[in-house]
Amino acid sequence: MVASTQSTPLRPGMMAVECSPQVAILGHQQIDFSDLEWMPEDIRRMLGDPIGYEDPRVLAWTTGNSLIARILHENPASDAMLRWVYPDRNGSPLAQPLDRILSRSPSGQALRDRLDICSVWLAEHFVCPGSSVGDLGGGSASYAFPAYAYKGGAPPGHIWEVVDLDPEALAIAEQRARDLGFEEVVRMRRVNFMRSESVTVQHDFAVLIGVLCGMDITTAVRCLEAAKRHLKPGGEILAATLLQRAFDEDPRTFRVLCNVGGWQLRPKQLEQVLDIFRIAGWDVQSVFSERAPYTPGSGQYAIVHARAL
Repeated sequence: MVASTQSTPLRPGMMAVECSPQVAILGHQQIDFSDLEWMPEDIRRMLGDPIGYEDPRVLAWTTGNSLIARILHENPASDAMLRWVYPDRNGSPLAQPLDRILSRSPSGQALRDRLDICSVWLAEHFVCPGSSVGDLGGGSASYAFPAYAYKGGAPPGHIWEVVDLDPEALAIAEQRARDLGFEEVVRMRRVNFMRSESVTVQHDFAVLIGVLCGMDITTAVRCLEAAKRHLKPGGEILAATLLQRAFDEDPRTFRVLCNVGGWQLRPKQLEQVLDIFRIAGWDVQSVFSERAPYTPGSGQYAIVHARAL
């Protein structure tokens, strides 16, 4: 068995997921966990070793001692991990040391920074009177409600439609919309936005945050082509996807979540991200990062504002 092969038994109904090349490369690295004295010594050693982390005891320990790891192992596409890491949905303290490490890691901070900067940007550019936003793969609408908070409310005639397949995430979005008084503004639709028949209305703007992170280049191009179908001619998108810098900067977090837990991320180089948009027929207007100084490539994410050609 090579280091990149996941040895975890599949749950009933699960499809085998091919290990991404990036996760495979990460799996061949020696990673240092020695300073985490609260972690059992044998687990620290096996996590750090390119082969040892595949021992079933490592998966049992990580998923038993981290809500974040357990969520992603059970459903890598779940929106629940973000609701835990984002402070607006973290309803209880991170009691387990491993969850604290994961949440407070550079990658956990990058997720919170991504939420803040994207929400502010959306409030300033896409939350406009009489406009509509299609939040594609939007989960529990994590970006809609902070954007309205920054804007000071929803402007007249504005609609934000969340399109996702996760019923739990959509139910949470619906409840939050009611609680915050946005039930006429934030609307939910359970459908696969990449299918042509899912298009029932064309929006002025689209949001695609985090969806591309697990896609290879070919799939990402198809996704961005599909996103255009949800937009009016010349419509605009704000998209964010993971850069290779994330794996390089924070391999310890991704050892736990990807090599052990099975989260098959495919971080890309900034040039690859720009090529994906170009091939899919988008005119990139600007690119920035979630981290100061916000220049492209200065953080873990490429945040792209583009216009459909």
